Amino acid sequence: MIALRVARSAATPAQAGQALARLEHQAGVYFGVDAGIHGLHPLQATLLTEPALALHLFGDGLEVEVLNGFGRQLLALPALASWYAGPLRGSGSSTLAAVRGFLACFAPSPDVLLLGALPFAAHQLATGARQADPLGVLFFGEQLLRRDAAGAWQALRLSFDDAAMPPQTQDAVPPLLRTTPLHAPAATPEPALAEPGDDHPPGGYADMVRRALASLQASALVSLTLSQSYRRRVQMPAIQAFERLRAANPAPASFFVHDGSGLRLFGASPDLQLVIRSGAIQSLPVCGTVARRPGATGEAESLRELLNEEVDAASLAVCTDALRNDLAPLCEPGSLRLLNRRHPMSLATVVHAVDRLEGRLRAGADAWDAIAATAAPVMVTGTPRKQALQSIDQLEASPRGWYGGLVVQVASNGDALVGTILRAASVRNGVAEVRTGGDLMADSSPEREEQESRLKTASLWRAFGLEATATGGSATEQAALPGSVRLINATDPFGSAMRDCLEGLGLHLDEAAAISVQVGLSGMPDASQQQRVAVGDAALHLLGQSGFAVQAIRPEHGRLIACRATADAPWADPDLFVTARYASLALLAGELPAGWQVWVRDDQGQPVALAHAGRRLVALLFRPDSLLSGPQALQVLRAALVYAAAGPSADSAG
Repeated sequence: MIALRVARSAATPAQAGQALARLEHQAGVYFGVDAGIHGLHPLQATLLTEPALALHLFGDGLEVEVLNGFGRQLLALPALASWYAGPLRGSGSSTLAAVRGFLACFAPSPDVLLLGALPFAAHQLATGARQADPLGVLFFGEQLLRRDAAGAWQALRLSFDDAAMPPQTQDAVPPLLRTTPLHAPAATPEPALAEPGDDHPPGGYADMVRRALASLQASALVSLTLSQSYRRRVQMPAIQAFERLRAANPAPASFFVHDGSGLRLFGASPDLQLVIRSGAIQSLPVCGTVARRPGATGEAESLRELLNEEVDAASLAVCTDALRNDLAPLCEPGSLRLLNRRHPMSLATVVHAVDRLEGRLRAGADAWDAIAATAAPVMVTGTPRKQALQSIDQLEASPRGWYGGLVVQVASNGDALVGTILRAASVRNGVAEVRTGGDLMADSSPEREEQESRLKTASLWRAFGLEATATGGSATEQAALPGSVRLINATDPFGSAMRDCLEGLGLHLDEAAAISVQVGLSGMPDASQQQRVAVGDAALHLLGQSGFAVQAIRPEHGRLIACRATADAPWADPDLFVTARYASLALLAGELPAGWQVWVRDDQGQPVALAHAGRRLVALLFRPDSLLSGPQALQVLRAALVYAAAGPSADSAG
């Protein structure tokens, strides 16, 4: 058994960043638990650059690649020499036994580890079938950088006693041992490539889901996860896109893998599939995705929407029970239990629900058994897995590649981290492929599944700079606000809040200003006034003066409503937003009077922001000045002021 020495020294985040940047051009892996739920996700990171050995996995064993002098010295040590003298690949070889045997050559240590990635097809590792395509690569390194839960980095260097080295280290290279350095190949002129395309046009994925739902209803499948790929030509280096992704969207399983052949794989997955420590095994399945709306109120509304979604709750329950089924043969009887149910997890752009189950590995079971048992996990296939895999082959438009695979870290002391490869991009020859999907139940909505699938790509395309991180805005949004406005506060209970809101926009309040903002009901200006923004009940009073049907209601105050801009709105942001409503009047259904248009509707389809082009009037039936309103509500107020300041048209009689 090889007892490696581990020399440690402090490292800075800058040094870690420099080392990470080298992965654009050379083989290596970063795997970090960069975010998550306090107490559930073990924050940490491992960065391996300049690996010494690469283990290329196949269905019928593995091949070893020597990458530097330290790797050659390692393979000359008696314990490893005995390991690779045995059959590593071919008839009768076991891939899992081979990787297990490799780490067994070393004394137990949390810092002596294999780190790498397995594609979706890695569920075939235990089949023993000979395959031309690798089923993953695992690296072993002399030097590591590791980050602890407090964010402190350490540099680690592994070494061994010279006395352990046999006199002759340049023995003949054993069979199945590659010696070519594993770095990105030299650039060669690429033939002209067709413009990359997606698996489906808009609506095509929803059609596939409809076919799948028919299959679900007529088969023994409990659940099924389908996916699709989107492809774009990219200019930005993959490592730069990953840095942008990590900064904007830290996740429970962040990873960057350069396999040495020119493939770069990176992502920010919400799913930390396995955490194994001292024989205890945990899994943290994730299901349900809702866009995280801005602000504290927006986040709360997103979580409410997520946790009220019965289909997602059922999907997560199926995932958790299926994982229990996968792990039960490996765990001590009765040790598996559910520790957390649908725990909300807020990430930078989305919110998820997370379960946590925990058990204890029985004697003789280890991390490799757990990896094999949960490869092609139910979260990305379905239940039962065998039938789900058959349906995936029949329904999906392209092979899954890395989607639903695993990024793995297994130490010689048996500890392990395993993340599911989701929200990931694989980049080769200047083309990035992003694959996303979702778990289906018999009552899933095809349209919602397609929307969720596209939503999951947003953070990756933004990382590449292919979609702006925020809308650039229309001409109305870019126009300057008026220099001053008149605030007409007719005994409004929140008049000071509106004053603070307007001054916060940089406006000067002036009783002589041409543009007015009206709140409250008393002392209303006459109906002929132009260039006015009315808010709350003042807006409803204005609409009543302008030909709308308005009636008194039992007051409804402090009610949150979800809203979305229409195509007539003078800004380019179709995203849902949350705002607060205070009302003692209500707008009745009916035809719009001449000259009026609807800018914003609530989630019931009711108008909540309207404008009159001729008179430059805007009626906001919500309170953008409320602290419960999201930032977009304030942008609507800003757009309304710009619109009113443009002045009435020549024909303002309508």
